[in-house]
Amino acid sequence: MLFFAIGVLIVLVIGICFFGERAMRTSYEDKVNHALSTSKVVQDIVTEEDIADLPAPVQKYLHYVGVVGKPKAHNLHMKIEGEMKRGLDKPWMKVVVDQHNFYDEFTRLFYIKGKMFGIPLTGIDSYIEGKGRMLIKLASVIKVADETGEQMNQAELVTLLNDISLLSPSALVDKRITWKTVDEQSVECSIEDKGMKVSAILYFNAEGALINFVTEDRYYTTPNGEFIKTKWSTPVKDYKTVNGVTFPTYGEGVWHLESGEFIYAKFHMKNVEYNVVK
Repeated sequence: MLFFAIGVLIVLVIGICFFGERAMRTSYEDKVNHALSTSKVVQDIVTEEDIADLPAPVQKYLHYVGVVGKPKAHNLHMKIEGEMKRGLDKPWMKVVVDQHNFYDEFTRLFYIKGKMFGIPLTGIDSYIEGKGRMLIKLASVIKVADETGEQMNQAELVTLLNDISLLSPSALVDKRITWKTVDEQSVECSIEDKGMKVSAILYFNAEGALINFVTEDRYYTTPNGEFIKTKWSTPVKDYKTVNGVTFPTYGEGVWHLESGEFIYAKFHMKNVEYNVVK
């Protein structure tokens, strides 16, 4: 009887995890499909005239990644593999990510799957109509985090700017994105949406590649749940050209805490698609 009871419990737990994960995935896919249904992809080509007023380092970058003369990105679909840490004293967790971004009506949808202490963990990081949310569930049922509010709205918008800068540079040609030259290899970039404005400094190397994105407009969540405005950066490297698209294939997420740098994410960018249609 004991073994039977244990067997039933195991089956029950597996079932809860399966259906919980399925529910999270369905919620993510519903959001993606809604965004795809309202997204209008047109084949507008990025021209020299389009980028003429951008700072020189940005023009050089857009030529480096080869977007001039090609269609502008209206949306992005990307697969990512990597590792993440939920806190300074937490272990590394292997994760896989499915991500969709939309740039006409700014939207970011980031679905993450991993394991914590051997238990499946899923999460949806989103920015929709000016609202940011980070929802993470253990066993796809127990809420580990559900963060919303003004800080999350701002954080998700600057994260979207990060995605555009690193992964969809042709979408930098946008009236909602403005620039200030800092020096020959760095610029300040700002984005506005739904009454919010956030900024970052973009750093380029001598060849023209974007190598780091640094902002003061994100919030680190302390162990007691407090939001603290903290410097955040995403150094990248290993640019590759796949199917005519040049992008960095490795990047890190770094919090610059008073105690030092906290690298919490190591991502390997895999498949990339632009201008996906439903």
